[in-house]
Amino acid sequence: MISKRLYLSNLAWKNKDLFSVLKIIKKNGFDGIDCAPLQFSTKWNGVEKKAKKYSSLLRDNKLTVNSVQGVFYKTSLNVFKDKKNNFKEIYKHMRLIIKLCKIFNCKKIIMGSAEFRDTGDLNTKEADKIFIKFLKKILPLLIKNKIYLCIEPIPKQYNEKYIYNFNKLFLLLKKIKSKWIKINFDTSLFHFKKLNLKLIKNNISLIKNIQISEKNFNFFKEPNKKNILVCKELNKINKIKNVSLEIISTKTDLTNLNISLRKLRKILN
Repeated sequence: MISKRLYLSNLAWKNKDLFSVLKIIKKNGFDGIDCAPLQFSTKWNGVEKKAKKYSSLLRDNKLTVNSVQGVFYKTSLNVFKDKKNNFKEIYKHMRLIIKLCKIFNCKKIIMGSAEFRDTGDLNTKEADKIFIKFLKKILPLLIKNKIYLCIEPIPKQYNEKYIYNFNKLFLLLKKIKSKWIKINFDTSLFHFKKLNLKLIKNNISLIKNIQISEKNFNFFKEPNKKNILVCKELNKINKIKNVSLEIISTKTDLTNLNISLRKLRKILN
């Protein structure tokens, strides 16, 4: 059994408390973070300069960035609306995200965002056609820079209207057939459904990133039984080397962060 490299999403704290949180991350043997850029910058304009400073702080603390997430937050971009412009605005924004990945020396982009994938009045067939066209549009950008796009299925209960189950995403990836477009497997898939460990075991080749999250992305103080079982299963899978803890908090709670990280480190050897 190979020890996992663990990461914490920077959505778990307010940026003003960064140094205090970094101490907790290091104390609990975590390797770094999943990075949402608008946690350290108020807007996308000028984010590169702030990213360089943020990256330097992480390096000084011997921490790394596992993935860049929250990539469409506060952009108003929608893949189905931008189709009219041949995805011009999205493509431009993705080039910025690639630049951020290079600053952080990071090889993974997590693409969730229910707003970005809001299909509006489109039927499934129309939506699939547009989404696949979009993926093919940005694929050369991913290949050129050797960066993985990890698409995340989001439960309907979190306002997702398009990719809300694993099988849907599986069928889309089957049509693309690229090693550079994979799955971000967040255990939020089981927040409102029965646990199905076979989804992980039978699709390892498609999964590039794993995120563990409690219902409503609360702290990991008292992990639910589903997450404990998922973690035990991950301990058996040597191919999965990196695991992230996804917590979303509007304020910094150092005590509960410390408990959460300690609990995950104890479960994931």
